[in-house]
Order: sequence, then C-alpha cells, then structure tokens
Amino acid sequence: MNHRTKVAESKRATTRQKLLDAAMRVFSGHTGPTPVIDDVIREAKVSRGTFYNYFDSLDEVLAAVSQDLSDQMTTGILPVYDVLQEPWQRLSVGFRLFMVRAMLDRKWASFVTRVDAWQHNTLVARYIETDLEQGKARGQFSFDRLDVATDFIMGASAYCIQTIRDGVAEPNLYMDAQVRMALTCVGCNRETCEQGVTFSLLHLQAWATGDGSSAPAWALNLNSHDGRLFLAHSPVAHK
Repeated sequence: MNHRTKVAESKRATTRQKLLDAAMRVFSGHTGPTPVIDDVIREAKVSRGTFYNYFDSLDEVLAAVSQDLSDQMTTGILPVYDVLQEPWQRLSVGFRLFMVRAMLDRKWASFVTRVDAWQHNTLVARYIETDLEQGKARGQFSFDRLDVATDFIMGASAYCIQTIRDGVAEPNLYMDAQVRMALTCVGCNRETCEQGVTFSLLHLQAWATGDGSSAPAWALNLNSHDGRLFLAHSPVAHK
C-alpha cells in the first residue's frame, strides 16, 4: 500500500468516525422531534453528499454506532473485569459497572438506551454468555437455558441503565439490589449473592481510586457529586 492510499484510507476512517460521533451527540442530547440526517450533518459540519458517501440512511448510521458502542462497552471495562477469575465475580462487577457508568455518564446512558446496543453478535453478549456458561459448569450458577440466561442479563443491564439515566432514589442502594437480583436469578445461593454485592462495589471503588492508568475518560466524572457518593458508599447486607 503506497503513501497516498494510506492517507486516503486514514481520511476516510476519520470522516466516518466524525459522522458516528455527531450522530451520538445529536441523539443523546435531543429532547424534541426525532433527529434527521440534516441534524447529523450540521453537527458533523459536513455536506449531505459527504454523508451519503459513507451511509445510505440514518438507520444505517445508528446501526454502525450501536455496534461500535456495544463493543466499546466491553473493551472499556476489560482492565477492571478481565483480571477476575471467578464467574460470579465477573458477572457482578460487569453488571454493576454498566450502572456506575450510567450514573457518571448520562449522555452515554441516554444514547445506549435509544439504540440496539445489546445485539446477540456483540462482544458484550459473548462475554456474558461465556461467564454464564463457565459459572454453570463450576456449580456457581443454576439455570435451564444459556440463551435465556444471557438474554435476561443483557435485558436487565439495559433496563438498569435506563432507570439510572432517568433518575432513581438512592442509586447506590438500587445498584446493590440489582446486583443481588441478577445473581439470584441465575441461581446463585444467598451467600454468593451477598459476596457479589460487596465484592463488585469494593472492587470498583479500589479501581476508581487507583493510579488511573486503566481508567476510561468517563471515569474522570468520579470527581462529580455522584462520583463522590459512589466512592463513599458501603454495601448494605440484605435481610
């Protein structure tokens, strides 16, 4: 590949990403009528012709953003999630982390609940399925069908993000209860459920207060009011 071809491909990739980023900003911030192509090209500062060089419709843009966003959801949590060995730890931490991000990054939460970021062929679906399968094999989880358990956790994650985005009383206690419920519904015993609530909170708090080398950009919002509340929270045992 010669230099001119490399430059052209780099420029094309940059413009495509510019359109995707613009679409995400437009859809996450709008409160009125459903956005149209003109809103996206205005935000991206490109012509309509440039838009059609990359996408045939707004739906195609949103599908591309959904795929990218879903994969980013997984790659963004790998530094704090992939070091864990036990399936119950991985499930509880991953499940809580999406809710923590929703609390700290409401624009992301607003967009991810508007698009289909929870498709079955995404990285997040594959990781959840693998964790559930391994957890069942190790006797930590108990459920009838892997596909049903995967759909349940994915659906619950999406709904929890939406609830936190819309606002919920005592969001940290809400997250505790949701982690407990998720583990209960995949067949964990009471002791493991309580371990999952405590472990997921303390693990994420330790990560958040570390040296920051593995933290994504949205984690900078830990300095916000909601971030400080999360860092100060202590798990409450279920009675």
